Parts: sequence; structure tokens; C-alpha cells
Amino acid sequence: MSPKVRLLALVGLVAAFALGGGLLLLSKQSSSSAATPRIRLLYPHKRHHVRAGVRPVKKAAHKTAKPVRKAVHPVQKPRKKHVLPRPAVIDGMPGALALALRNHQVVVVSLYAPRSSVDQLALAEARAGASAAGAGFVALDVMNERDSHAFTRFLATVPNADDRLLDDPAVLVFEQSKSLFVRLNGFADRDTVAQAAQNARLSAAATAAARG
Repeated sequence: MSPKVRLLALVGLVAAFALGGGLLLLSKQSSSSAATPRIRLLYPHKRHHVRAGVRPVKKAAHKTAKPVRKAVHPVQKPRKKHVLPRPAVIDGMPGALALALRNHQVVVVSLYAPRSSVDQLALAEARAGASAAGAGFVALDVMNERDSHAFTRFLATVPNADDRLLDDPAVLVFEQSKSLFVRLNGFADRDTVAQAAQNARLSAAATAAARG
């Protein structure tokens, strides 16, 4: 075999080896790529790019100012004055009459029944007559057992038996000397009562002058 033929044969052999090696490398790559599947994420997450050194700014919450309640001071109710009950009898006299005679020289007492319309009219006339004469005034309810009993005991000392009755309506005029001046039975108008009170004052003044 000539040297030229040998050289051609050697070049062909080298080319055959090179071609076979290339085919073998391609087959391995294809097998490795087919054996390794790609993994895809079912739920991709978004990545937030945060700058270094920068913190997210929180929005300031607007606070609603609560209404300020004013202090309410409880209203203090005025204390009720404890009024002592009036004694039924003072110095041997009905309490109301005794207190009235301390401040007035003459006192008009009106006897009345609360459920009688005539007695109510007589009571109003007696009060008006006493006021016109500047005399004291006492209204006596004959149905009030406490006051009527005390008045009955006091009238027991009156000389005239007819003046001891607690008939209503009636007007009794007393002097400051604790004595009965006159009794007016039945209905008496204000002028009659005022005149009786004036006469009692003149009588008391004359008695005082006689003693002085």
C-alpha cells in the first residue's frame, strides 16, 4: 500500500471516530434534557421590591374626639322646716286663741262646719270684718275634736250658758283680757263683725283707763 493511500485511510478513520463521538454526545444531552422536567409554580408570588433603608409610612388614624360631659351638680332641695305642733291649750285657753291674743287686743273667732256652704260664707265675712277692724282672726272647725274640745272647756267658764255652745255658724269676739265680749249667732256680715270688733276695742281701752 502506498503512503498516500495510508494517509487517506488514517484521515477517514479519524473522521469516523469524530463523527461517532459527536453523535454519542448529542444522544446523552437529549436523554438528560428529556429526563429532567421543568417545574412550574402553580401560584406565583409577586415580589415587592423594597428599597433599602426606607420603611413604609402608615397612615395616621383619625381619632374622633369624645364629647366632654359637663359635671351636673344635683339640685339641693330646700330642707323642710320642722314645725312643732301647736298645743291644744295654752294658759287655760285654746292654743290658737291664746297665740292670737298675744299679738292683738281683740280677736274674732268664727265657728264653722267644713261641709256647710252657709258656714263657708259666714267664715269669709268674719275674716273680712276682722281685717277691716284690725283685729286678730281664728277659724275654729267644730268638727275638729282636738280644737273643739279645748274650746268647749274654755267656754265652760263663761257666765252665760247660751255662749257655751259650739253652734255653727257663729262669731265670738274676745278681748285681750281673755274674756268674751260678744257672741253673734248665725250668719253675720263683715260690717257687723267689724263693728263688734271696734266696740270690743273701745271697751278694752275704757277698762284699761279705769284701772290705770
